[in-house]
Amino acid sequence: MGFLFGGGGGGDGGAAQKQLEMQEKQIAKEEKQLAKQETQAAETRQASVTARRRGGLRPLLSMARMDAETGVKDTTKLGGSSSYMG
Repeated sequence: MGFLFGGGGGGDGGAAQKQLEMQEKQIAKEEKQLAKQETQAAETRQASVTARRRGGLRPLLSMARMDAETGVKDTTKLGGSSSYMG
């Protein structure tokens, strides 16, 4: 009768142990996923900083350009000649 009051009555706790193992696996999986997301976010931030520092793919105010301080002043139109009449 001890099992009526929480005393005896059997069970080896196998179900509880299995539940704990499943929870630990789930927690480990979530931590791994969170670490992966944090890594991706850090890589994205670093890429953004690098792009800003380098000025993108084509920096207009580059020291390699002879007329860097004048900026972009192009009198021709894109895609064709300005002398075309037609």
